[in-house]
Amino acid sequence: MLILTFSVLFVAAFAVVLGLSLFLQAYLYNEPVEKIALRAAVGGLAISVYLTGWIYINTRAATDNKYGAIHEFKPTASTDVLKFEAIRRNRNKLEISVPYSKLPTEREFRSDAEKKPFRVNTSDDLTVAILIKEEGKAEPTRFEAVLESELMYDGKLEKKTFREKGGPRFIEDDAPGSVISPSGGVVVIAIALNLMHLAVWFVVFWLVMQFQWGHALGLATVLGVALTIVMMPLLFTLNQPPKTPNVQEAAVR
Repeated sequence: MLILTFSVLFVAAFAVVLGLSLFLQAYLYNEPVEKIALRAAVGGLAISVYLTGWIYINTRAATDNKYGAIHEFKPTASTDVLKFEAIRRNRNKLEISVPYSKLPTEREFRSDAEKKPFRVNTSDDLTVAILIKEEGKAEPTRFEAVLESELMYDGKLEKKTFREKGGPRFIEDDAPGSVISPSGGVVVIAIALNLMHLAVWFVVFWLVMQFQWGHALGLATVLGVALTIVMMPLLFTLNQPPKTPNVQEAAVR
């Protein structure tokens, strides 16, 4: 999908840069720049390479939309663990603790006793909390499920979520071994990627297509902002890698 995206982006960027340059330079400067088609091809290549790279970085990140568009990105980092305890509640509202673990080379957590794969909920019970033993702490950290009732997860959330008791971190059901936390470093990188997007358009119009810097800045701002808000979220979604199936049974009601 990335190769197809790159090809479409190159054709689209080439057409936009060439079309705008032919029209605006004839209007602003009496005639277009020399070798305008070749220049537009170089500019289109630069734009499509950058955007494809941005898409790859964001869609292959550890958490969803980590480095996405400025109005949608989620500034989080994740820490992986290899074992945890699941506090499971059955229909009679009785709770038991079930240890789960996995090897670094494995994708799925299994219970230590019965070697059953972890499922956040089954037809008989559901996980109401996840306990993780962290280095330097005497007691395990408790991540409590966001529930609508004692036997039902909050349906308003996209994923079943476990939030740290007394802290900002959380765990999502499709990655029970990843503790997600806010990250200032991710904010800086995400903003830098968004600003570099505008910078690429500016350089293409100013240095490659030979617009005056003021005109180049105006074009870069309009096109860059429009593409960031309208098109990039769609491109990120279309290029998400397929996720490993994690079939779960209906929640206990």
